[in-house]
Amino acid sequence: MSHGRQGATLAATLRPRLRWVTAWVVGGTAVLFVANVLSGWAMLVVVPLFGCLWLWAALDGLVQGWRLRRAGLPALLPAVLPFVAVPFAAWAMGHALYWSHVAPSWWLLRSERQAFDAAVTGGPVPRNVRHVERIGTRIAFATHGEILGEFWSGIIHDPTDRMAAARGWNGGPVATDVRHIFNGSTIWCQRLDSHWFHCQFD
Repeated sequence: MSHGRQGATLAATLRPRLRWVTAWVVGGTAVLFVANVLSGWAMLVVVPLFGCLWLWAALDGLVQGWRLRRAGLPALLPAVLPFVAVPFAAWAMGHALYWSHVAPSWWLLRSERQAFDAAVTGGPVPRNVRHVERIGTRIAFATHGEILGEFWSGIIHDPTDRMAAARGWNGGPVATDVRHIFNGSTIWCQRLDSHWFHCQFD
C-alpha cells in the first residue's frame, strides 16, 4: 500500500472517531449538567450510559487498531483516542457538576429577587424556600434539604461577604469563621450576586 493510500485510510478511520469522542465530551458535559439540575434519578441513568458509550468507543478503537495493524498502519491511534478524551471529559464534567448545583439558586434568586430582598427585612418567605435561618446578619434560605438535616443547600445573604471564603468544592479549604454556621458545616459557597451566595452544608 502506498504512503498516500495509507494516509487516506488512516484519516478515514480516525476522522469519524475523533468527531465521536468530541461529541462524547461536549454532549456528555451538557447532558450531565441538565441531569444534575433535574434530579438524582436522572444522574443514575446518564452516568452509566456515558460510561457504556466510552467502553464501546474503547472497544471499537481496539478493533480498528487491530485492523490497521494488519494493513501495516499505526495500530494505536484509534485505540488511544477514547483514553485521550478522558481527562478533557473529567475537567469539563467537573465544571458541569459544579455549576449545575449553582444554576438553580442563581435562577431562583434572579426570578424572585424582590421577594428575597423583602425577606431580608422581615418579609414573607420567598417561593421554593423550605426554611429560613438567621444568625447575626447572615440569613440562610434553604432550598434543598432541611437546615437541621445531614445535608442541605441554599441561598445565603451575607452582608459581610465572608461566605465567599468557603472554597471547599473538591476538598479545598474552608475559612474557620464560616466553617461551622447555620447548625452545620460549610462545604463550599459560590457568589451569585452582590451579598448573595449559593452554599452547601452538611
